[in-house]
Amino acid sequence: MRKTDLPFGSRHIALELPDQVDILSMGSPVALDNPAQKIQEALDTSIGSPGIDEIIRKKKEKIDDPAAVIVISDNTRPVPYTGDQGILWPIVERLLKQGVKAGKITVLVATGMHRGLTEAEITKMIDSRVLEAGVQVKNHNCKNDKGLSYLGTTARGSEIYINKLYMESDIRILTGLVESHFMAGASGGRKSICPGLIGEESTFVFHGAPMMAHPNTTDLLLDGNPCHEESFEVASTAGTDYIVNVTLDHQFKVTGVFAGELKAAHEAAVEHLKSYTAVPYEGQYDIV
Repeated sequence: MRKTDLPFGSRHIALELPDQVDILSMGSPVALDNPAQKIQEALDTSIGSPGIDEIIRKKKEKIDDPAAVIVISDNTRPVPYTGDQGILWPIVERLLKQGVKAGKITVLVATGMHRGLTEAEITKMIDSRVLEAGVQVKNHNCKNDKGLSYLGTTARGSEIYINKLYMESDIRILTGLVESHFMAGASGGRKSICPGLIGEESTFVFHGAPMMAHPNTTDLLLDGNPCHEESFEVASTAGTDYIVNVTLDHQFKVTGVFAGELKAAHEAAVEHLKSYTAVPYEGQYDIV
């Protein structure tokens, strides 16, 4: 017999298995030694785009007093927004240093269909320096029609309604976590906008039964995944200037920082994720 243990809630269950059973598992990702430094490096040397400082400078050349929006996930996602691993304050700090006024910066919580965060939840989740700097934090509300802008329809027929504050901002930055996702292949990237900032009506196709039933609507698959494609089309239509995404290990320590252009930076994060999340195997099994 072969012995192993299975994580089960807060404890582990000891298992004894027949000798002919194969035990497959994910790899062990390596947490970054100095995440704060790696975040700064990613903001300078970005993927598929100039660094964030140049992005901001180019906007300021065209607009004297630009408004900036930083989209964050709500507290159902373990994105590091505070502490040494926090990705939010470094972004805010870069905006301030480039002359963007604190009063013109908004942190927008991409709630999707979830409820808005309470003031206590926001204070707990966000780096205190962001609030102390005078940056406002707002929740997206998918049911507030007056707070949405209509951008047309997607190739699959989705009505594209996007948060109006986001659309009216001059500098648009997305943040998030890239992890395996049972529908979209991987979270992060374009999902900050769709479903993060869309209206309720925009979910009818995106979360509809045909989309859910498609064989390519599955984990770690982007190519040919209709959920990913729909999300990316909506996000591309809305537009974004820059993203900052991270990958994490099981202890929620940062294993990678991926900043830059929406598609390129997100795909780089997904490839990194797959390097230790995807489990290789040969042949087929009767029982998994």
